[in-house]
Amino acid sequence: MSRLKRVMKRLGIGLAILIAVLLIINGAYSWYTGRQLEQRLAKLRAAGEPTTFAELAPKPIPSEQDAAVHLQRLAPRLKAFEKEYVEFLDRTPLGKSFSEREEQGKPPTSEQIVAIREILSHYPELPQAIDEASRCEGYASRIDYTVADSQVIEATMSNAGGRRTPARFLRWKITVLLADGKQNEALRMGLVMLRLARHYDGEPALVNGLVACAVRYAAVDSLNLVLCSEPLSAEVRQQLDQELALHDDPTWIQHVMKTERVFNLSMSRGQFSQAWWLPWYERGLEIDMIDFHQRLLPAISQPWNKARDDIRNINTGVFSYSTPVSGALLTLLEPAIEAAGVSFNRNTAMLRCLRILNKLTAYAQDNGHQAEGLDDLDLPDVAKLDPFSGQPLRLKWTDEGWVVYTVFKNGTDEGGDFKDQADWGLGPAGYMP
Repeated sequence: MSRLKRVMKRLGIGLAILIAVLLIINGAYSWYTGRQLEQRLAKLRAAGEPTTFAELAPKPIPSEQDAAVHLQRLAPRLKAFEKEYVEFLDRTPLGKSFSEREEQGKPPTSEQIVAIREILSHYPELPQAIDEASRCEGYASRIDYTVADSQVIEATMSNAGGRRTPARFLRWKITVLLADGKQNEALRMGLVMLRLARHYDGEPALVNGLVACAVRYAAVDSLNLVLCSEPLSAEVRQQLDQELALHDDPTWIQHVMKTERVFNLSMSRGQFSQAWWLPWYERGLEIDMIDFHQRLLPAISQPWNKARDDIRNINTGVFSYSTPVSGALLTLLEPAIEAAGVSFNRNTAMLRCLRILNKLTAYAQDNGHQAEGLDDLDLPDVAKLDPFSGQPLRLKWTDEGWVVYTVFKNGTDEGGDFKDQADWGLGPAGYMP
């Protein structure tokens, strides 16, 4: 019995020593990760980059110059339009067939134009009001950054989808104007869509970056139809070229991802709230998240032909992860980051395709014959490049007009074949290779 007591005593002492050692290690590593995290955060702050939601808060803008204020005032009317828009497309045979024709690149029928015109007539003030909002000098997000992080995240996610509504209204307006033969007015509505997209760049997080992409894409799609309809005045063509030049800045994706980093850091802080006795776990995940984004940012701002492999291998042999779960969590981000990179580069390609198409149709209108190729167009070299190949964007002449396209994700020229997204670009209404 006495021998058993001695053994148990020794085991107890050994266990106490082990616990003490583990506590010391836990405390030391917690101190170390805390120091490492603060150094990284301090470096970001010194560079003027946001690390908390409070630091995302925009500088105040006079309300008359703030597009976000103007759009907020229009919110009830836009919401009413969105309801009618959805009911028409989802719940009426005419609306469903309209969506099908759009997907096939076919123009709407006269009956569909009448129905769309009727819905638009309920909101006669919106075209001018949205135009005035788009012409504002600035845009300050209406998100309240003083509330709890979880509320900021919820508000960001819930409000993102509503920003598509003005673009949907304007797209319908363009459809009606084209049916009425008012090409110049239709192009001006497309300019409003593009200006709105630039304002939306002031919203934080990847979800809003993708909304801005969607609005740009809708604008490009509508303006393609306008350019193919002709004739257009030299004035509106010049306005379009100037607006498109403002969008050709691939580095703007860095702003999106820097604000996304703030959201990722906030969510990292809440991952292990129940394991309060392991503070290094949460701090370590934040460290790994910062390091992940620091490697991502220079890669994702490159054209896709240069960025693709770096993004796909961003976690390979780079990190000595601070926590056992960091690798798994960051690996989950990779598909979303790659999809975002493709979306942003597709936007760049499509905006450049539209700019080229504008110049091509203007050349024919001014000279009485078609251009022979890109060299005939007065455009900067960068505006002709395909971000998916690093080579010039492709042109193809058809009996119906020009096709301008990118070789897209596979990097191979499929001759302007848009089926299954082999290539991607702009062509005449109803174009099929």
